Amino acid sequence: MEAYLDHAATTPINPAALRAQVEATELVGNPSGSHRMARVAKSLLESSREDVAALLGVTAYDVIFTSGGTEADNLAIFGATSVGKVAITSAIEHHAVLESMNAIGGRVVGVTASGGVDLDELESVLKSESERVAIVSVMMANNETGVIQPLAEVRELVKRHSPSALLHTDAVQAPSYLDVAGLASGFDLVSISGHKFGGPKGIGVLVARKAASLKAMFHGGGQERELRSGTPNLAGAAAMAAALRDAVEGRKGTVERVGRLTEKLRAGLFANVAGVVPNGAESPQMCNISNYCFDGLNSEEILFLLDSRGVYASAGSSCASGALNPSHVLIAMGKSESQASGSLRLSLGVTTTEAEVNYAIDVISDVVIELSRKKGVSWI
Repeated sequence: MEAYLDHAATTPINPAALRAQVEATELVGNPSGSHRMARVAKSLLESSREDVAALLGVTAYDVIFTSGGTEADNLAIFGATSVGKVAITSAIEHHAVLESMNAIGGRVVGVTASGGVDLDELESVLKSESERVAIVSVMMANNETGVIQPLAEVRELVKRHSPSALLHTDAVQAPSYLDVAGLASGFDLVSISGHKFGGPKGIGVLVARKAASLKAMFHGGGQERELRSGTPNLAGAAAMAAALRDAVEGRKGTVERVGRLTEKLRAGLFANVAGVVPNGAESPQMCNISNYCFDGLNSEEILFLLDSRGVYASAGSSCASGALNPSHVLIAMGKSESQASGSLRLSLGVTTTEAEVNYAIDVISDVVIELSRKKGVSWI
């Protein structure tokens, strides 16, 4: 038996997306060319763009295809910020946003103990910087805790104190579970990534509304509104459009089923393990992500033992090195380093089964109890 509980890291490609990817791969033409085969490829690229736009509640002109969420985040932040201007974000953002902000000396706002951006601190920073603010970036839902951020309140504060600033949200985790079009209404820039909702890896979108003025990151042939030149990933765009359609159209049923399974998982862990501490549970959370601390244990040891028994999870967001440092998200929420070093993120998805959840409850409980006894942790 195996249980894949790492859908927040990546999801299995869905059948409709795979079919679209294969069909598009068979087209020979370069969408940037002018002959008949190129025009066929161009037609598919633009119909994919129109489909994505309709599903996100924007115009086709607003949709810029990228290589994924990281590039979309980088294009938003670097593209919007000029010399003498200020960029603002929250302390719980994905590294794609935080590292971009670090590179330009951006301002980082704290969060509450329940995992939401601190609106009072955000307002204070906006007041102090006022017209110098170029962009404010707050994610739609956190990739480690699933906490849904108060975007409407963020938008109101920015428009009140820095009306010329662009608003960006990293909505990478959201399409299968949240109404991205509604929640991001009034945001100038929105990032999504195909492999988070059943599409392929290596394709994403930055929604950049017409009024959003950005500088290009890539220079060359002038593709994608001259903001990221290069031959388009046609197969990726077609597959992502198909996956997004399934995600949006099936969202109601997905939320009901995955939410029930997440609650079953949560209840099983609470029943079996006395010392499990949920993170972000006081705030609205996406229905597929739950995050726990096991104080005194080590995430790496937990994950190693889970892996050996076929349960695949994570301690936070994925990075190239695979190194497990204490979660910056949990530290920002006020958790101690000991607590953050013993965290576990369990993320379900469209393909998760009840059998997987039942197996995971048993294995996680056994592993945590076994490690706790070995280490003499008092809460067990």
